[in-house]
Amino acid sequence: MNQSDRRLVSLVTLKLTCSLLWIVIGLNASLAQAANLSVTDVLTSPGKPIQLQARLTNPEAEGEIGFPDQPLEFIVHGRTVGRANTDEKGWARLDFAPSMRGNLPIIVKVVTPSKVDAIEGKGVLLSWERRRPILLIDLAVLVEGELVTDPPPPELYKDPGLRLGDAHPAAAAELSKLAEFYYNLVYLDLTGQGHLEDIQDWVREHQFPPGMIRIIPKTPTALTELIQDLKKEGWEKVSGGIGRTADFAEVLVQNRLQTVILPLPQTKGGFPRRAIVLSDWSRVRRHL
Repeated sequence: MNQSDRRLVSLVTLKLTCSLLWIVIGLNASLAQAANLSVTDVLTSPGKPIQLQARLTNPEAEGEIGFPDQPLEFIVHGRTVGRANTDEKGWARLDFAPSMRGNLPIIVKVVTPSKVDAIEGKGVLLSWERRRPILLIDLAVLVEGELVTDPPPPELYKDPGLRLGDAHPAAAAELSKLAEFYYNLVYLDLTGQGHLEDIQDWVREHQFPPGMIRIIPKTPTALTELIQDLKKEGWEKVSGGIGRTADFAEVLVQNRLQTVILPLPQTKGGFPRRAIVLSDWSRVRRHL
């Protein structure tokens, strides 16, 4: 091959490389514009392995179609702990065991050549000591006014689920003080209609302290079964709860848990004698 031919081959190779680079950059830019990256909150104890999970989806597609074969980077408490590729449904999973206790922030990023194009999602790794008391929180007491549950939608429309609305102005500050000094928190959707990711987003948006979120069916035994399940999972120190309804109070009192009730103003009586019924958040801490 003479010198002229070598130059021609080099030029063609360079053009092909540039074209492929632009294709990759274009795909990454397109992905960044279309994709939604959600990170699941997870609960474990220091030293106990857990599976970190994140999902990369296209929110504009019907059914939120997942993006497969995309590398995701997992960062826990500011430290990169590994990478995993998404499966055909957009899920990426990574085994991890925390060495420290606390509510550890999780950041997951899409691995791209350009950091400018990278998208990320946030979650929390709840690394709880089992001897610390747990407080059950009915989501209904965190909102201003009443929870709204929409009727089932017509076919082909997305289920709107639970609408949380505005947060009560005092709830986040009071719960933060309880969580900082004494309790781990479990937030309960007692309607059974909420969507986990929507509740997580709402809790973070309104600056409530991190906690595990449980969506339980609206049945007479669901709350009792949850308390039993937590104990079976090793969380023996379920200590009390803050709720809104007589049904909530009855279950906690029957299980000998500290019970604080913040009813709606129009609610009249009907609470068990051992439940502490308060009119506002300012007095909650002195009773727990």
